[in-house]
Amino acid sequence: MLRIKFGNHKLGDDIAIFNMGPAKSCPSRQLNLCETINQGIKCYAEKAEDQYPTTVPAFREAQERYWRNTPQEKIANDIIKKINNRKKLTRHLRFNESGDFFSQEDVDKLSFIADAVETHCGVHTYGYTARSDLDFSAAKFLVKGSCHDKGNNGQCIVINKTETVPEGYIECPGSCKRCNLCKINTKINIAFRKH
Repeated sequence: MLRIKFGNHKLGDDIAIFNMGPAKSCPSRQLNLCETINQGIKCYAEKAEDQYPTTVPAFREAQERYWRNTPQEKIANDIIKKINNRKKLTRHLRFNESGDFFSQEDVDKLSFIADAVETHCGVHTYGYTARSDLDFSAAKFLVKGSCHDKGNNGQCIVINKTETVPEGYIECPGSCKRCNLCKINTKINIAFRKH
């Protein structure tokens, strides 16, 4: 069964959120590809799993089981149905608020889903990845590379509260409700402040 939510305190409720897995079993962490973790900065997605240990991990683990065991056509149809049955407008599908791609096959699977969701709902798909070893050049969704330029829509980094924003980056305004820098094809590099 599809587990999807709409918005959170930072994202507007016009954004559908789907994760391929929880933060604690993130493949980028296991492959030592997450620069945020490597810099000793706690994973943003892991905070919710620690804060709500009886609900958030179970929800994200269910999302992972669904992702891994459900054909792309069914996932696309389930998401389209969920979006079309909503009373509120959905503008974007955000993938991997927690977790990351397990393989190149996941990139291809999400590309199929993103194309179907955009075709049938007019909803654009976007997200972030620490997987510098995967190819996103043919992806039908926008992805910023975490601390690398391997995505197709610029890079993102995490900086400390007192750190100066590096040259070539724009500081994240801290609320996706009023910002589209990651959601549309800008190729702009974003610096997120540690919080």
